[in-house]
Amino acid sequence: MDSREAWQLDGEGLKCEVLDLVRARHELQSRMVLLIVEMFSREVLGGKGFRAIAQWLHGSTNLEIGECSLLVGLARLLMLEPVVADAFHRGDVDALKARQVASFCQHPPKNMTLADVDKARGILLGMASKNIADCDAVRAAIRRIEKQYGNREDGVPVGEDSERNEFYASKGLYGRVSVKGDLDAVNGARLITLLSSLSAPTPEKDGVKDTRTPALRRADGFCELLRRYERAGLGPIEGGVKPHITVTASAKDMTDLKALKGLLPSTEELGFAWTDWVGPISIDTARMLACDCTVTRILLDENGVPLDCGKEARTATVPQRRALTVRDGGCAFPGCGTPSGWCDAHHIVHWNDGGPTDLDNLILLCGHHHRTLHHTEWRVEIGPDRKSVFYPPMSIDPYQQPIGGNSPPTAA
Repeated sequence: MDSREAWQLDGEGLKCEVLDLVRARHELQSRMVLLIVEMFSREVLGGKGFRAIAQWLHGSTNLEIGECSLLVGLARLLMLEPVVADAFHRGDVDALKARQVASFCQHPPKNMTLADVDKARGILLGMASKNIADCDAVRAAIRRIEKQYGNREDGVPVGEDSERNEFYASKGLYGRVSVKGDLDAVNGARLITLLSSLSAPTPEKDGVKDTRTPALRRADGFCELLRRYERAGLGPIEGGVKPHITVTASAKDMTDLKALKGLLPSTEELGFAWTDWVGPISIDTARMLACDCTVTRILLDENGVPLDCGKEARTATVPQRRALTVRDGGCAFPGCGTPSGWCDAHHIVHWNDGGPTDLDNLILLCGHHHRTLHHTEWRVEIGPDRKSVFYPPMSIDPYQQPIGGNSPPTAA
């Protein structure tokens, strides 16, 4: 690489170094994939408390779990597709197109022969290796192949094969959520039918046309579908409660009345509220949601930790689960990002050993880490600040230095 500062380079120098960095980035990606493939063949995470390589990578770096999962997923696919792997490691195709081609070759139409798959693999790699190719062009080629084989009499047509459905909902910048999916014809028609009336233009009473774009109208219609489903309470029970949005906020943040603020001298004003799935939201939005919701009041101590909510029941009550969500955010095990709705309420001192069901004896753990606490030498305690502290086995850390558990910003 050029050792000069960016401002010292001329136009050609800038372009050359950018291209050099692109090649270097691909080489690093290639090396990471090779190392992850090697990790799959060894028990490198044994006893570390992580249930998967993606979880370990997320917990050991500042990479988002989605990015870690994509990288590990690519490594897993390329283990099964050596021809695509060779093209990727040579630099002929980038990670996204390699994933597209490998995924198609691992899940081809049911009536494609192995010879047809090999031929399609070569065609797709040839297209993906062109400088002007993009993911949409490769995806279009895949769709043409699927259509060709989907028209055969034997097997389910690709367009109607629900086993090929995909749906992604990933958190992006500012807490926004990007939604992307690929549905079979029947479920696709069902979605479009439901959206049709909800996304139609709605002129104002004075006859002014609806100024929303078609894309915005469809987004509004989809959000209305979600609201109606949520209000109907038709979803399954998760984490002991019906589907709902949980928003955690300081009482001091939620009121503008100075008299009420004066009654809460030790309460911190964070300036934001917190949701389980997308993180911080503005206080204005939290107040809007509070206009039509059920409010659970949870008293916190000076460290922002919920106080005891009772000791009578063996399983955590709904208010206790909500309080645990405030304190732990999700799975309390260090580096785990499992949301609270997918977690168990674990007794630190087991119920059968006389352990009470109160907040100082409960933590949220995902299924994997719940088993880890029960079946390995990992230990957990509630520290002086009434937050979880984990102690690794001596096989991992001979000194068993304490590791603070996960805790959302609202509990800090």
